[in-house]
Amino acid sequence: MNARRALAISIVAIIVVIAGCSSSAPSASGPASSSASPSGQLTRTSDGGQVTVVVDWAGPSAGAVFHVTLDTHAVDLDPLDLTDAVLRNDRGETLAARPWSAPKGGHHRQGTLAFQGDTGPFLANTQWIELVIQDVGDLSERVLRWELGT
Repeated sequence: MNARRALAISIVAIIVVIAGCSSSAPSASGPASSSASPSGQLTRTSDGGQVTVVVDWAGPSAGAVFHVTLDTHAVDLDPLDLTDAVLRNDRGETLAARPWSAPKGGHHRQGTLAFQGDTGPFLANTQWIELVIQDVGDLSERVLRWELGT
């Protein structure tokens, strides 16, 4: 009887682990979600396409420099370079990304994403900015937005 009970407990434990690693992310055709972190107004999260993207920004005083974290249990993140990312504002201006400074990490990567150009005028008197990240996971585009209201 003890062997049966141990087997049953092992099976339940395996099911819990598998359920914890599975993703309920939208399909590749579904949009990525973007939301503000309840504890920090300058953190944005995009879930979808088998990858979670979390972006922290220190605000306009920090310029156009973002800390990006990528997490997945499904795809290898090492080939990614976020150099195709674009920062845009409500006036239609854009800034191109510098090469992403992030060490390789397989399913978990994080690093600094900075943008080229004079960020002072870009951020001055801006209502909002959007960080547009291309081709992460199964999604062709993710848009993370910060309302500045200036």
